Amino acid sequence: MTTMANSQGEHCQDYAPCTKEQLHNLGQNAKALLDAVTKGIDREIAVHNLTQLDFALIELFLTDREWTTTDLARVLPVEVSAISRMVKKLVNRGLLFRRRSRRDRRIVFLKLTKAGAALGSELQSVVQAYEESLTVGIGKEELDTFLTVIRKILANCCDSANS
Repeated sequence: MTTMANSQGEHCQDYAPCTKEQLHNLGQNAKALLDAVTKGIDREIAVHNLTQLDFALIELFLTDREWTTTDLARVLPVEVSAISRMVKKLVNRGLLFRRRSRRDRRIVFLKLTKAGAALGSELQSVVQAYEESLTVGIGKEELDTFLTVIRKILANCCDSANS
């Protein structure tokens, strides 16, 4: 049993297993954190007229790999038609270029342009700096504990989904 301070500065006991109220608060707090982080990242990349999905797509290309829209659809949580629209937008902005396969002209490979690679690297740095700003005042040990707890919760979710 551990003692921790709640948001009003009072001390409360953390018991295992969690009560229904604690589980509900876990969900509320996780959603609030996700919303806050997402909105902050949106602000950081909106300057470039991009969405987080655009950024996620560009990030995939930073591995210096060519992708097809089908490949992208396997790793991004979007339909192929939506990926095709995103790709078209990024090609029109000069961030991606298309190359047809020599073996099969129906296959189109996509790759970042130099401008796309530069923007992708810049956005990675901006997002990383933003995420680091969220942990100001949080010690390494606290952050390690927080990340460990998140990983355990996610593992429990996977275990319960597979049972």
